[in-house]
Amino acid sequence: MADSDFDLSVYKWQRIVPVRFRRWDMDVPAGTYAPDIDDRGFRSFGGPVVGVCCGDLTRIRVVRIQVADAAPLFVSIEDTSKAMLVTPTPDSAQLAAEIYPPVDFRAGANEGEVKLRIHAQSKQGPILAEITIHISRLLTTLVAVHRTAVYTPPATRTAANTTARSFADIDTLMAEVNRQWRPAGIDFSIDTRKDDTNMTNQVSRNGINPTDGALLCPVYGSHESNENFTRLMATNRVERRLNIHFVRQIRTASSNGEPFYIGFGSSAERGLVVSDTNEDIETQAHTLAHELGHILNLSGIQHAVPQDAHSDDDPQWNTSVPRRRHDLWTRRRLMYYMVGLNTADRIGPGGRYFFAGNDAGYGTGRSGHMITIKNLTNDDTDNEYTDSRNRQANLFTP
Repeated sequence: MADSDFDLSVYKWQRIVPVRFRRWDMDVPAGTYAPDIDDRGFRSFGGPVVGVCCGDLTRIRVVRIQVADAAPLFVSIEDTSKAMLVTPTPDSAQLAAEIYPPVDFRAGANEGEVKLRIHAQSKQGPILAEITIHISRLLTTLVAVHRTAVYTPPATRTAANTTARSFADIDTLMAEVNRQWRPAGIDFSIDTRKDDTNMTNQVSRNGINPTDGALLCPVYGSHESNENFTRLMATNRVERRLNIHFVRQIRTASSNGEPFYIGFGSSAERGLVVSDTNEDIETQAHTLAHELGHILNLSGIQHAVPQDAHSDDDPQWNTSVPRRRHDLWTRRRLMYYMVGLNTADRIGPGGRYFFAGNDAGYGTGRSGHMITIKNLTNDDTDNEYTDSRNRQANLFTP
């Protein structure tokens, strides 16, 4: 390299990281995916790994950490039968002279792994960094969605006690959910739409009577059985489908119905309930995708090391999970137990943790969508790619 390409003062020793790979966090063209990158540690893959599906067009970002913007960097893919470079073009292969140049590639038709490498000076120059492209075939989970009304006779189904979501709204939501699950190669495909699902048999809870339009649930952390949810899951059920009920509201058995839930699910019931909300589509989809992670047995309380498991409970409610990780990688994960990272989300009553930082790369106050591919010795809640695909394969097996 030229003298101007690299400038670093070293005292005794210094680890050199010329470039890194990051998720592309800006808009992408239609039909292009921008998954998060599992960059936790160097075991298993010798560096970062990104999950894609067969045939996917994917964009990632190269970050020039200790290389000048104008320094000539080139991209190669070790086996072009497994993935093809799109941007920069294969003929040139030279990255744009900017700090965050994009790299687009298209995965081949078969499952497998292949290295994408960054070279200095030429396509055959020294390798500065490499990332593993992890290619999967897409597994499809069939879904039945219900526009559900909740009421007590003699009332009847009305717009006021039925979800305000149209099937078009639900399609939009599920498309975003599938985008978030794409790196694991799992797709939730709606093949049944029910517009005649009426829950009419709710029971009171702790002296609180059910109200029309709202599913009544126990107060969070009470460890009481959620009988109304069980009854909902049995209402107009479609067998061998993952049943998702969209309702107007989810209330708790408190004096004012708070806290209100966006949604939750059960692996045993193979189903979820989702309430109407004014949250943006990414937040709504994150919540639904997170709950689908529970159905696919990710980071459940029955994990091999319960004290490190995610359970959606604060230690206030669940003394078997007294400690959790809060590093940057954890906060980027889909299954991080707090949806929000803002002060009100992360510092609250009864044992919520203080930690620094409220931007994990998804915008201020947002946790991420990363589904881990690596299986690291010191993280007992990862290996989510394998765990979720194994569960998906036998989801409807008794």
